[in-house]
Order: sequence, then C-alpha cells, then structure tokens
Amino acid sequence: MAMMRSQTIQLRWSAAGLFVLSLLFCVSSFAMSDAAEVKLGEEKNRQVIAQFGVYRDKELQEYVNRVGQRIAKVCDRPNLTYHFTIIDSPMVNAFAIPGGFVYVARGLLAELNSESELAGILGHEIAHITQRHALKKENRAKALQALSAVAEIATMTPGVYDVGNLASQGIIEGYSRDVELEADRIGAKYMAKAGYDPAAMMKTIDTLKAQERLDIKEARLEDRELDPTSFGWLASHPDNDTRYRQAIKQAHALEATYHEFIKSDEFLEKLNGLAYGPTHQVGVVRKDNFYDPRVGIKLAFPEGWHVESNPSGVQMVSAKRDAVLALSTGQYMAGVDGRQYVGKMGVKIRNGRDVNIGGMPGFIGIADHVQTPFGPRPVRLAVLFDTMRHITFIMTGAGKHDLHDIANDRDFIATIFSFGRMDRHDFEVAVRPRIQVVRAEKGTTMEALAKQSPISNYALDKLRLMNGMYPDGEPKPGQLIKIID
Repeated sequence: MAMMRSQTIQLRWSAAGLFVLSLLFCVSSFAMSDAAEVKLGEEKNRQVIAQFGVYRDKELQEYVNRVGQRIAKVCDRPNLTYHFTIIDSPMVNAFAIPGGFVYVARGLLAELNSESELAGILGHEIAHITQRHALKKENRAKALQALSAVAEIATMTPGVYDVGNLASQGIIEGYSRDVELEADRIGAKYMAKAGYDPAAMMKTIDTLKAQERLDIKEARLEDRELDPTSFGWLASHPDNDTRYRQAIKQAHALEATYHEFIKSDEFLEKLNGLAYGPTHQVGVVRKDNFYDPRVGIKLAFPEGWHVESNPSGVQMVSAKRDAVLALSTGQYMAGVDGRQYVGKMGVKIRNGRDVNIGGMPGFIGIADHVQTPFGPRPVRLAVLFDTMRHITFIMTGAGKHDLHDIANDRDFIATIFSFGRMDRHDFEVAVRPRIQVVRAEKGTTMEALAKQSPISNYALDKLRLMNGMYPDGEPKPGQLIKIID
C-alpha cells in the first residue's frame, strides 16, 4: 500500500512537472499577433471607458491625439493604430493597454505646463505598448497561477503559490523599476525623433515629484496613511535616479529640430476651462461652502474639512478624519413636526428643542448610541423640513473618540445653523471649479491668487504645484498661469 502511494505521488509530480514545463514553454514563447493584441486592447478599452469615462472636450482631445500621433509615427511599431484618450478622472496618472490604447487623466494634464511635457508622458506610454510590457506582465501572472494550481495537485496543499492577486493587479499601477526605465529610455528616443526635447521629461518628473511631496505633507498634517495608488505615473521613479537621467541624455543624440512646430503657450491655452476636482460628487464645493443646486440648499463647513460623497448623500470630514457630519434626505411626512419625526426614527434624544433654520422648521438634539462610521456613538442630530419642496433634510454629526459628550459639537452646530436655501447669487456661484489660464500682471502673487481661489484646502500649495512653482515660486509679469475659478 505504501509503495502504491509512493508511485501515485511520483506519477502526480511527473505529470505536474511535464504540465508546468510545457506551460512555461508556451508562455515564454508566447507571441500574440497584432490583430489578436488589438482585439484584446479593444476589450480592455471598453472596460477603461466604462470605469472612468471620456472627458468631453473635443478640442483638447484632438490636441492630445495630435501630439500622440506625431510620436507614434516614429515609434518601433508604427503599423498599429494608436488611440489617445483623456479620461475623466482627477488622478495624476497616465497608462497604456495592449493594441495601441493610451490614456491620460485630466488630473495629470492639470499638472503639466508644456506640450513637450505632454509628449514625454505619451512617449513613455507608447513605449509600454511597443515593448509589449502589459502582455508580458499578464503572461507571467498566468504562468504563476498555473504553477499554483499544479503545486496544489502535486502536494494536495491549497494555496502553495497564492498569486491570484498578482494576476488581478490593475494596469494603472505601473511596472517594475527596470521596466519603467526601459519605457523612459525608449520614450525619450521617440520624443527626440518626433522633434521634442527629451529634457522635458526631467521637468515632468520634477513637477510630479513635487506632487508626491505635497501628498506626503498633507497625509502627515491629516494624520493619515498615503493612498498607495495616488502617485500613479511616479510610483517607480525614485528621486535622483542616475540611470534615468542617463537615458534622457542619450536620447539627445537623436534630437530633431522641434521649435518650428511647437507654438508658445498653446498647451496652456488648450487647458483653459479644464474641469478641476472630483469627477462624481453630489453638489458643488467652493472654498468652505457646499451647494446642491438640485435641491437648492447650501451650508458652510469648518475650515480644513473635506466634503465627500457617500451612498445616502454627502459628508463633511475633519482634517484628521476623526469627525464626520453627514447630510442626507429622508421621507417627508406632512403634518409631522420635528420632535415627532425624530421619535419615528427610534432614537433616544436628550437636550432636544424645536428650531427654525434658513426658513425651515425642524428639531435639533443629541441622540445616544446611534450607529456611525466609528461605531455606536452619541450623535448631534438635526432634522429640517423644506415645506416648499416637501423634502426632509437630516444631519448627523459624530466623533471617533466620543463617549457621552461630542468633542466637535461646536463645529457641528455651526454647520447645521449655516444651512439655508440658495438665492440667485448662490446659483451663479455654484458651478464646478475649472482651470482658467490668465496672464500674470506686475505684483501678481500666488498667495493673493490662493486667497481668491475656490480650492478648499492647501490652495497655495496646489496652485504653485500646477504651475511648476512648488514650493515657493512666484509668477513673472506676462507669464501665463493656471488658476482655479
């Protein structure tokens, strides 16, 4: 019996070994045809568009495509049809998928300041396509998955090589440093052959490294961890990488004359009107004010707080994310006053009283042991009735460390009592922030522009960053600069 078990195990390992060897041979010698690659790219393209959406600006899309096509003509795979798309996302990132599809997020465009910098981004992504980096990465993941399955058969131990998450890594997360360096080197070569100065890639990296430093600064001030995907295009570009700088230097040997076709300031002019901020958010945020034109209401939230969408409406979150004030709507009940309405919610109230805020009757108090993002906590609760539109507004404020008292109650009460109906001026103001390109005058300072900006937090840092002036630069008279309006 023991001999039979031994023979069974040997046969299992033998079969597994042959399967693995044949599989790895197939993967290593894998050569997808251009037609098959394009078909794969078209499938993935539909997924990307469904996830992010296309940014609707025909003129800007055509401009980015024109720059990309100029580089694609001199790349190593000019037979492919290349597609360059601006996706409607605030992330500072660009990525490519097999088959000639390149994507640039509008959030990345906002950080660039010249056509050559854009060309550097596109050249890098085209290089990922010409070198089939995404296909190689996917094939390695598939091989490891197969190896895991075979190892489980041979050892009867599940999860010996648990690499499922490797195969599911998103295409926007980038590659290893060596692969990115290859894309840098080849992308710089494409730039130079297309007539762009490869040195612009250095400027792009410097600008986006400044974005990374600001992200780190904000996370430290807000006592939170960094989002590992927030660095996007920069994830594998270390500071002062000598190999990267050498790759750029080598590309200069191929540099063509480029000045005659690049119009001064054209890139910045194309960005005029570019949307700024989150793609999908309930209402409009300008400075420390929130507006929702759909239901005609407004409120002011504490300085330094953030406004975020949630499944039932919006929430104002403190800088250190230890306090949240949520705003949602509830069922309107004719003939039911605030105290009765709260009673129907099934919560126990203390210190409750009737109020009239912004011309809307309601009720305010503290509810104990209510479920919050932090678990059961005491909650500052307010219910207001818009009798004109037949809408009930519910606001709940809670703190992470509250036990009986509410540490941020003063902030919650101030925000609740700022609630009101929008007037004609509010509707004029309540438009989504956009980039405006203006010419600096004598005496223009970034600090003065930041004070006028609708950006809620770190306005000075963000304006300097998007103009390539971080951390302490100032514009020169006559210079085109980006502001948020």
